[in-house]
Amino acid sequence: MIHKLLPRKGLKAPSPGPVALDQLDQMLDVETVRFAKSANQLARQFQRQNIDVNVAGYRERRLVAVKPTEGPNLPDVRGGFYQLELRRIPPMDREEEFRMARRHEFLKLRAQLELERLGLSAAKAEGLVTRPRSEIVRQLHLDERSNDYLLRCLKQLEELRNLFVEGALHIVLGTVARYRGLGVDTPDLIQEGNASLFQAIDGFDWRRDVRFRTYAQYWVQQAVLKMLYNSSRTVRVPIWVQKLLGRIRRVQQEGRRDGRELSHAEIAERLQLTPERVKQVLETKRYAVSLDAAIGPEGDGTMGQLLADESLVPVPESVREGDLRASIEEVLQELPDREQMILRRRFGLDGREPETLGEIAVDLGITAERVRQLQNAALVRLQKPGNLRGLRSFVDQS
Repeated sequence: MIHKLLPRKGLKAPSPGPVALDQLDQMLDVETVRFAKSANQLARQFQRQNIDVNVAGYRERRLVAVKPTEGPNLPDVRGGFYQLELRRIPPMDREEEFRMARRHEFLKLRAQLELERLGLSAAKAEGLVTRPRSEIVRQLHLDERSNDYLLRCLKQLEELRNLFVEGALHIVLGTVARYRGLGVDTPDLIQEGNASLFQAIDGFDWRRDVRFRTYAQYWVQQAVLKMLYNSSRTVRVPIWVQKLLGRIRRVQQEGRRDGRELSHAEIAERLQLTPERVKQVLETKRYAVSLDAAIGPEGDGTMGQLLADESLVPVPESVREGDLRASIEEVLQELPDREQMILRRRFGLDGREPETLGEIAVDLGITAERVRQLQNAALVRLQKPGNLRGLRSFVDQS
């Protein structure tokens, strides 16, 4: 059992002045079944005598206990400076893990009792005490004059939590080493894993005779996997889809080992899914392409330049029906009547079939050559800048 790790000498009364963590361990050195009651009594004694816990001194002794060259063996995660600093922090052994957990429970209880004195319910105080100290201060509008002891309790609890995390940082590197190179930078994975240790501390129960490193590895792995699921793709895909996609890939690989590609129906049958669900999940296997990606042998263009701007209306659709006819009529009014008639009949501007020079010549009683001369004269008049201005938008400039 866990309580056999520690000698049982009973609850000891605190002495005036700050209490070191080693002294606190002796005060909390009771049987497991009596720990909760004894810790509550000791917390109230600390409260009445305004006693602090000296956490900083314990950290200093731990840091000087190990030389960088004698530190623990760490996986190579390509973070030389970080690994060098981590070698200065000795990992916790089994006994220290349980001592830290008991200290954390006591300091957490002490801060919770102080929050209850402010009028908070036990449930609210228990949930709030796990939040960062700055957040609690901001939420409750605490000030140093009237809440001095509470602020000290929160500070000492935060220092102990940080000390607890420092002793468990080595757990994170082992998990990160297995999942690096999958689309997320290694420092980001380390940061996510380190943050998950705080959740592990709040959920750890030292009474279950399980090592903290064993319990914390679960939280670290879940945090790292969640980071990979959410950040390894340019377009985020729900976690359940990515997990199901992994199962489908494994089934596909089994089929390839047999020398063939499995159909959606065969995959669905093996995974007890519908073919539609398999098709839906497989459609998420899309690759993102940057719009700035170079194209062509010389790389003088980008992928974005090949895409149409959907915000612009195409020219043929932007021209209203009737605008061209109205513009032609306006320009024709500048010509003599006979030249207008020749152009209308020659090019079918009135909706009729175009006529030949000879047909127009017979109706006018002149030669076909004369009709051609009048037509050319009319076209020259239409090419004046003033007349072309209204027709230029209808001309294909390509």
